[in-house]
Amino acid sequence: MVEAVNTTRRRWPRLRFLALLALAIPFAVSAHRLDEYLQATLVAVEPGDVRLQINLVPGVAVADEVLALIDRDRDGVISTNEAAAYAEMLKRDLIVRLDERNVALKLTASTFPEAAEIRAGLGIMKVEFSVTTSPLPAGAHRLTLVSRHLPTLSVYLFNAAKPKSSSVQIIAQKRNKNQSADEIEFTLEPPANASSGRSVESTAF
Repeated sequence: MVEAVNTTRRRWPRLRFLALLALAIPFAVSAHRLDEYLQATLVAVEPGDVRLQINLVPGVAVADEVLALIDRDRDGVISTNEAAAYAEMLKRDLIVRLDERNVALKLTASTFPEAAEIRAGLGIMKVEFSVTTSPLPAGAHRLTLVSRHLPTLSVYLFNAAKPKSSSVQIIAQKRNKNQSADEIEFTLEPPANASSGRSVESTAF
């Protein structure tokens, strides 16, 4: 079940997240340094639906710089409106193309921890976007993703999830050097309206 778009400042156990992230995106834990803003994205491709599940983890050395973009009134509290505004900023910095056509993202869920947790390097922000695609013909397709969000601070990780539907097969995944751009090649086979689950499992390339 996808969480409501309204943001809550719920605590997310850091060790659980790191364990899941290590399974979903190899070497993510070791790659995250204190002076980097880790943006780790799991991409779920299903018939008629693409979801981006983004985990944002600022290191201690850059946490204040990231927080300045979120907590705009500097009161030490991330309000619902501030969290929503930051999620929209992130969305504007993402480019998604399906078969060479730009597609629009929709914010479907976001969760932000307390500002103090982010400042301490323990806060994990979670944002999910979805793309509702028109019915795709059977055959080969290509999904391209580019992140331009805070490039001077960030390290990026993209990985495709293992599809829940047998109609979708991930064929290949190509990333640029810093993984700010990712290209996922997949095939779609009938039935195109096969049901899909909401939880995702990583498939590494």
